[in-house]
Amino acid sequence: MSGPGTPAEAALALLLALPGPVFIFDAERRVVMANAAAATRLDMPPDTDLAGASADTLIRRLAHRGHYGPGDPEALAAAVIALDRRQPHRSLLRTGPDRWYEVASVPLPGGGWASVTTDVTEHRLAEKAARDRLRLTDTALRQSPSGIGIYDRDHRLVFFNDAYEALLDLPPGTARVGMDFGQVTDLVIENMPFDAPAQALFQGRRHIDRSRRNQFLRQRPDGVAIRATSQPLADGGFLIVLEDVSQLRAAEDEAKGRAALLDGVLAALPHGVCVYGPDRRLRLVNAAFRDLVGDSEVRIGEHLLELIRRREAAREYADRQDPEEIFRRQFDFAREPTTRRRADGRVLTGRTAPLPDGGHISVVSDVTALHRAEAEAQRRADLLQAMMESMRHGVCLFDAGRRVVAANALACELTGLTREELAPGALLDDLGRLQLSRGLLGDPAEAEALVRARAGQPVRHDRFTRRARDGRVIEVSTDPTPDGGFVRVYTDVTAERQVLAGIEQARIAAEEASFAKTRFLATMSHELRTPLHAVIGFAEALQNDPGPENVKEFAGTILEAGRELLALIDAVLAVAQMGSGRLQVETRPLHLPSVLDSIARQLRGPAEAAGLTLTLDPLPALPRATAEERRLRQILLSLLNNAIKFTPAGGAIHLAARALDDGQVEVSVTDNGIGMAPEQLGQAFEAFVQLEGSHDRRYGGSGLGLYLARALAEAMGAALTLDSARGAGTTARLILKVSASPASPAPAA
Repeated sequence: MSGPGTPAEAALALLLALPGPVFIFDAERRVVMANAAAATRLDMPPDTDLAGASADTLIRRLAHRGHYGPGDPEALAAAVIALDRRQPHRSLLRTGPDRWYEVASVPLPGGGWASVTTDVTEHRLAEKAARDRLRLTDTALRQSPSGIGIYDRDHRLVFFNDAYEALLDLPPGTARVGMDFGQVTDLVIENMPFDAPAQALFQGRRHIDRSRRNQFLRQRPDGVAIRATSQPLADGGFLIVLEDVSQLRAAEDEAKGRAALLDGVLAALPHGVCVYGPDRRLRLVNAAFRDLVGDSEVRIGEHLLELIRRREAAREYADRQDPEEIFRRQFDFAREPTTRRRADGRVLTGRTAPLPDGGHISVVSDVTALHRAEAEAQRRADLLQAMMESMRHGVCLFDAGRRVVAANALACELTGLTREELAPGALLDDLGRLQLSRGLLGDPAEAEALVRARAGQPVRHDRFTRRARDGRVIEVSTDPTPDGGFVRVYTDVTAERQVLAGIEQARIAAEEASFAKTRFLATMSHELRTPLHAVIGFAEALQNDPGPENVKEFAGTILEAGRELLALIDAVLAVAQMGSGRLQVETRPLHLPSVLDSIARQLRGPAEAAGLTLTLDPLPALPRATAEERRLRQILLSLLNNAIKFTPAGGAIHLAARALDDGQVEVSVTDNGIGMAPEQLGQAFEAFVQLEGSHDRRYGGSGLGLYLARALAEAMGAALTLDSARGAGTTARLILKVSASPASPAPAA
């Protein structure tokens, strides 16, 4: 046995350290030594001592653990046990889809042997990958549309694909591996149609230096263009690649044609075109651009910024601008075209666009004529707008799509819309809904129904009126235009309608005046005849029977009738004075209590004769009222006489006065007579009106009492009103202004 540190010990240490299982068996097939990997392979702890273990037992254990691959473990173990260990053995085992092991059995002196297992998975996978790559490469080369021929250093053909033969125009199977380049060339010439220049070309290629890269282009008689590339290889051989470049040549020819066409288009364009590269230097400029800039020099290769600076310094344009700002503006491709006026008066507009290579194109157009036309159109539009604004009607023009074209300020005012809302482009239906939402079209229900009915309907000749929220009457007329649009005219007809209403009112007033005159004559004939009959009748009685016992009675009746006639004539005279504007009053501060007391005492007798009670209600302290006493008495007498006339026997009449909170004085006459319906209150103050108009009316009178009472009240600056209800009596209220004199004391009880 060798000592420590001997080569034998080093070899033993190496075996024990191997990553794969190592077993050493003696002639009796028992383990002499095994490393830790062997125990692990047996699914035992690494420090397990396997010395003395039977080889057959261990082989079976390994077989059951799949060490020898798939299959019957006992059959696999039996095959391994049966091996002749006196001979070396080496086998490759696959224990899984991706695990490979190499097992080597080496005989040892004395009849034993050593078994070493090595994991060769990585090597097997690498070999497989290499074979796969080689197979794919071979497939790719053979399937490649390019012809590929590989020649060795002796210029013999070692590989070619089908495309190589086809592109050489050789019949299939003509070329063979092992042919030298000269033989292949001969085959090509033999199969080539009679074409002396092409044959001479191929003959010349026999002696080309293949140690350098060469490339040729051949146009076959059938129109196919073949590009041949000879590429030297590292082993001294060379590779020939044949490509069908017919489409490429056609594309190149087409590109050349397009380039020529583009050059022609650029030359013919009336617009100036400049092309700049990614370095911002001028690459191309057409003749139109040179014409547009006149005498300015444009140099290919000049940087854009320098070009701008030079042209701005030359004052080519009427407005001087910062060159740096112009340069930055060139790359704002989303901006609107820039318009500038040259010093010679021409107007140019320019826009830029990016190019795929990072450069950009600049297009300049002469828009002088367009600019002048736009200026003229704007002048005409301004003139038209000024004309529209000066019109006395609101005008709004719509196109065939029912959208606003133009509108004047008066149209905005009469429609209730703002300038922004009635701007060009606004849709008529949207404007209608906007007016509807603001209540500009009158009654909401009717307006909504009108808007819905008209929405989307064809526009025809139309005319209607509507009332604005401020009370104005707007007439709207619509007339179609030849282009399919229509014009809508808005007219404020409020004054016209007011005039018409005034005329109508005047007509009604004239008719009422005529009717009032007729009614006046009828009433006055009745009222005058009654006292006149009394006068005439009692005068005749005195004449026929002048006895002293009848004189006093008849004279009293005649006097009463005369006074009645005088009062009636005074009333008619007052009405005439009011109609001519000559009714005058002279107001002064009055002591109301004395006036009211006098009137109450004056009419208490007639009231009692009619079976009524006339009462002057207790008066508080009252200020002095501003009035004319005669006219005030006339008003109150008229009010009290009406109360007496229209109150049935047994009724009551109250005369009262009080100071109001606003500093005025109210004198009221209240009865519980027949009263009036609410609709009759307005008619009660009209001249010659009898609310009971039949021929057999129960109540007499000329119909001038209340009319004169209100007229006299208004002449004194007072106000007269009535509160009444049918069957509930009437209250007349006279509101008098007061003077600065102290209040009148209340009368003694």
